[in-house]
Amino acid sequence: MNTILQKFIWSLPVTLLAGAQVYAQEQRPNLVYIFPDQYRLHALSLWSDPAYRDVLNTVGDPVHTPNLDRLAKQSVVFNRACSTCPLSSPHRAMLMTGAFPEKNGVPGNCHKDNRNGIPDSLICFTDVLADAGYETAYVGKTHWHRTEPLFDKENNYVGTSEAPGGHYVYPYDTYIPEGRGRKSNKYWFQQLKDNHFNATAYSNRPELVGGQKDGEAYHYRRFTTGVEADVAIEFLRNRKGQRDASKPFSLFLSVNPPHTPYHKLTDCKEEVFNQYYKDLKTEEVLLRPNVQVGEGTQVKSKERLTFEAKIYFSLIKSVDDEIGRVLKVLDEEGLTDNTILVFAADHGEMMGSHGRMAKSVIYDESFSIPFFIRYPEKLKPGVNDLMLGATDIMPTLLGMMNLENKLPETVKGKNYSQGILTGKYGKVKKPVSQFFYQQKEKGVRTDRYSYLVTKDGGYQLFDNLKDPYQMTPLQMEDIPAKQAKLLKKELGNWLKVSEDSWARDRKYPDRVIY
Repeated sequence: MNTILQKFIWSLPVTLLAGAQVYAQEQRPNLVYIFPDQYRLHALSLWSDPAYRDVLNTVGDPVHTPNLDRLAKQSVVFNRACSTCPLSSPHRAMLMTGAFPEKNGVPGNCHKDNRNGIPDSLICFTDVLADAGYETAYVGKTHWHRTEPLFDKENNYVGTSEAPGGHYVYPYDTYIPEGRGRKSNKYWFQQLKDNHFNATAYSNRPELVGGQKDGEAYHYRRFTTGVEADVAIEFLRNRKGQRDASKPFSLFLSVNPPHTPYHKLTDCKEEVFNQYYKDLKTEEVLLRPNVQVGEGTQVKSKERLTFEAKIYFSLIKSVDDEIGRVLKVLDEEGLTDNTILVFAADHGEMMGSHGRMAKSVIYDESFSIPFFIRYPEKLKPGVNDLMLGATDIMPTLLGMMNLENKLPETVKGKNYSQGILTGKYGKVKKPVSQFFYQQKEKGVRTDRYSYLVTKDGGYQLFDNLKDPYQMTPLQMEDIPAKQAKLLKKELGNWLKVSEDSWARDRKYPDRVIY
């Protein structure tokens, strides 16, 4: 090294040299991961745009999502992303661990009547980020922790089931105290209960919960997604030292709407309902030809379903409004270019298709999810048909953040980052199928077929190209023998990779090739 240059560097203050290291660290991308609950793929007005009208082979919903449409046009849109398990807790556990349900402790929804919950021993997505020096934040719904009666009558956490403890906040979810359960998320704001205007809030930031201490319940009594957007914006703006501005950050924003309830006008913003949906007729709301009502279905009548769909779509519009506020702040704060932003969902919503409501089934309305990745510095906007599954999200995003070397051995998902970034899927090929998991039913979806083995050893089979609304069940003999064998073999492979009990027991060998 040039002697004069060497002396100059040695003469620099230590703080300046440290600043150079910080600057290098700052160039690592931030991560913002936004995922509403029960938001189905079809609920985007994007699909009525001529440039995207043919991306799906079914009709989109009559929704108004200008902010998400704009985001999609700045992003890679994954039109074949799958929930893997279209149920809240299992999907979230797979997102956080990269492991499958029978190995991550969450084979079904966390509930007071079971012991489901991510074990503290597993290294999770945000643990890796924190270890890599990220400022970590989690805002909204978690639903990955074991539900226990550790609260008093006022929903304050006391940490014991003995009096004054012995009470649950909510049967399906629980407050997570400081410790391993938070998965190294430093900035913590949690809301519980399926009530869009009266959730129970907890935070380790007293200013976010009316001065309450961590574990003491607080109620905003206003639209929950608006509250969570406010909290996320506070973190992003960083006016009060919410994060160390010299470090990269991660922010997970998990909002409850448009999840149920969507049964009463008071479940949504009435002004949104009145402006967009009040006067629409049934045929303007229920656009999918596979909607069924009446005897033998979960839907009482078309009139009732029309009303509930209007509430659901109103919630979609309100969620879009709040996400728009977050996106605007990212722009205003100069954070957009160096931030990987993901919009996704944990699962979809049937809304009367096949006579069903909610989720948990292999039909596309339930199983398919929206998934966008915006990364202005590295990704060109477009559409990608990669069948991304829940366990792939953690390794793929960490790969995009150059943290693949920190992946825990327990991760079973694939890292598709290089293929997404370069368009060349060399080392890690695109999958032929994606796995569908429920505790008593398993299946696969390929680019053409959906194949499900039911709990009694029967099966369902659909040709999604010829029958995009999955209205005509097929027999194996109806498709080429090569394709039938592929479906059985792919299901067997997924059961082995996921270390599922079906593979151990070699269940239904006439339906699965192990």
